[in-house]
Parts: sequence; C-alpha cells; structure tokens
Amino acid sequence: MKNKIIFAVMAIGLTVFSSCEKQLDVNPVASLSPEIVGPAEAPKLLNGIYDALQVGSNTSYYYLSYATEDLSADNLVYRATFFQHGEVNNNAILTNNVLVARYFTGPYAIIQKANDLLEILNSGSIPEATAKPLLTQTYFLRAYAYYRLVTLFGPVPIVFNRDVVKVPRKSQDEVYAQIISDLQASISAGADFTDAKFASIQASKALLARVYLIRKNYPLAKQLADEVINSGKFQITSNYASIFTTPYVSTEHIFKLNFTATEAQQSLDFFLQHPSMPGGGRAELPVDQSLVDAYEAGDARKAASIQQISAPTANPGWYSKKYQDPSGNGALPFSIFRISEMYLTSGEAQLMISNNPTDAVALARINDVRTKRGLTALASADLQAFIRERRVELAFEGTRWMDMRRTPSATNPAKSMATVFLEAKGRSVNDELYPIPQDAITTNDLLLPNNPGYN
Repeated sequence: MKNKIIFAVMAIGLTVFSSCEKQLDVNPVASLSPEIVGPAEAPKLLNGIYDALQVGSNTSYYYLSYATEDLSADNLVYRATFFQHGEVNNNAILTNNVLVARYFTGPYAIIQKANDLLEILNSGSIPEATAKPLLTQTYFLRAYAYYRLVTLFGPVPIVFNRDVVKVPRKSQDEVYAQIISDLQASISAGADFTDAKFASIQASKALLARVYLIRKNYPLAKQLADEVINSGKFQITSNYASIFTTPYVSTEHIFKLNFTATEAQQSLDFFLQHPSMPGGGRAELPVDQSLVDAYEAGDARKAASIQQISAPTANPGWYSKKYQDPSGNGALPFSIFRISEMYLTSGEAQLMISNNPTDAVALARINDVRTKRGLTALASADLQAFIRERRVELAFEGTRWMDMRRTPSATNPAKSMATVFLEAKGRSVNDELYPIPQDAITTNDLLLPNNPGYN
C-alpha cells in the first residue's frame, strides 16, 4: 500500500470550464495518511462520496445529469435557454458541450473518493464491524459512477488511485466487468437495507440486475431482481404520487439521492417545471408529446408524473411533476432504484428466457405493477409491452435512453429503438453515445480516438 493517498488532479481530463469560463480543479492538492483515519473519521469520508454523487466534480449543474437520458430519448424536449440541452435533445452533441463535460468528470470525483476510502478500509486499520457497512456502500457508489459513465460514454478509463498519469480508455466489456466486480464485493460485505438514503446490498443487487438486463444475461438479471423482491423490505405502493411528494418516504425506494434545503445543490425542478407549478420553474425542458400519449386511460401515473399548462399562459404544454419541492428550495430526492423496476426486470428477463408472451411468471410481474397503478392486467406481454411499461413507470428516472438503446425496434428489429429514433432525425447510430469532452482529451490524449462520429 502507498504511504499516502495523494489528492491530485488526475491526468484523464478532470477539469472543466464553467459558463463564466472559470477553470475549476476537481481535486485540491492535499494528502491524508491511511494510518491516521480511524473508525470515527471513515464515515466522514463516506459522506464525501455521497456529496460527490450530488455535485459531481465540485461544479454547478451536475444534477442535470439525472435528466440527460430522458432528454436524449423521447421523454423530454428542449425549449430554451441552455443551448447545451438543445444539443442533447437533438442528439447532436459537440465535444465542447460544458454540461456533457461535467457528466464525464462528475463520476470520476465519486470514483476517486471511493478509491481513497477503499484503500483505507482494505488496509486493516478499521475494525471489521465498522468497515463492512462502509465497504458495501463504497463499492456500490464506485460501481454506480462507472455505470453512469459507460452508459453515456461507452469505453472510459478505469482508475484505482490518484497517480498523475495518463490513463487509456477500457472497452465497454471491461468497464461492465469492473462494475460487476464492485457490486459483488459490495454484496459480500453484507450491509443490509436500513434507509433508502444509504446504499445497501439490495441497492447493489438492483444495479446488478439492471446491468445483467442490459448485458442480456437474463437468468442472472431475474435472479438478482427476485432476490430484491423476496427480501421483503420493499413493496409496490398503490399511491404512486406519494413516491414523489413530501415527505418523500415510500416502501418503493431502494436507493435515492437525498437533498436538503440547506445544501442548495440542485434545482432540477427549476428546469423541468413551469413557473406556475408549486415551487416554480422556467419551462426549460417540457415533456415530449409521445410520452403524454403513452399513458393509458386510467393510469394513475399520468397525473402523478406530468401536468398540463394551458394557453393563454405563456409556454403552454406538459411538464414533469416528479421533482417538485413546493418550497422552491430543491429539498427533494432523486429516485435511483425502486422496487417496481425490479418487478419489471424480473418479468422481462423471464419473458426473454421463455420466449412466451403468455408466460405466467412474466405476466405476474408486469401485472403486479399495472394493477397497483389502476390498470387492468394483461393477458399477454411481449418485449415492447415491458418497455412501454418501463417508460411510464420510470419516466424522468434516468432509464429511458438505455432502454431504447438495448431494445430492438418493433418496426425494424435489426436496429435498436434508439437507432431508429436517431435516423428519423437525420442522425446515426453513432449518436447513441455521448462524445468524450474535448477538455478531457486536451489533458489526456490517450482518450483518443473519440467515439465514432466525433473524431
């Protein structure tokens, strides 16, 4: 083990420019000896990782990364102000997009802090009883950061320390392997669920189930999703709106990213809401009409998720209600994993295993969700039925773009839903991934070549 954990700027490009063109260091230069970190200090370092999950690399607007998948896909549209959002919505992102640069650097702040704490926890200097729950959370948080990176940017560097060296990108297979390894380590550490504000073995199993679904390992996706369901710690609520309204406590939450009014670190509702809605907003990112049309008659999720603003009020249209703090202080959580996703994951995986749209196990899972939302049970369900259900169930929760990328199009099964969506805009399959930001490449030329279409 190294004698010191050096807090230095990594040479993978972890600096970005704000809209005011002020260069920001991700990591202040300092040092910390693992030997001086005791049981009382280690949880404080863990709090720093959670903080990085909120603010990324100490830059403003990182919280907008939690809406970027819905904006790339067909759930949100760009209306005004931040032209960088327009690039994401048009699937025509430039390599100097400052928001996308933050979506790239932000997860590395999480990873670096997780690396620091893991070195301490694995050094033997912390008693096992203290270390194990911290290990569960830290491995999960590092895995989630890599998940955010690989799903948006594809091949990215894998780093385990803060050595100031240039780091090349690893393949998507290698990044997913690292995610799986971290999640398995998290589960092995064994910290059970206590509060959705903290990572747990159930949160790790939920992310692992999602990863296995993306990777088309359907038996393991089903197994992990079922383990979360069968833990007995979560239930699908019959009051969908209660998940996203004060006091933001629900039996559905497996893991949520919490914010308080005093932190003042996020204003996602300011971008998603209309000014006339509780807490206000500026109508920057209204809802795509195709999502409005996707809700079936009688679906309780529609009124809980979106709201129509009618003319003659300025900027009429539909707007998201899911991230709404009536006080206007941004004191609300982001939902990262909910139990309903595990039901849909389990059912979809079972469908793909059986290849039978009337499979009783698959139908039971999707109908457990539908009936709680006020809809009738389905007598059969194909893959598109599960993807439609995921769209309305998990709208604005950061899953839609990857769902479109991993799912064959109903009209052209040789291509993904995302590719067909892009081609209708005159874009190409290359635009399914975001570009590696130019600032990062300037710092580290080993990040080249960029993703196809961006060189």
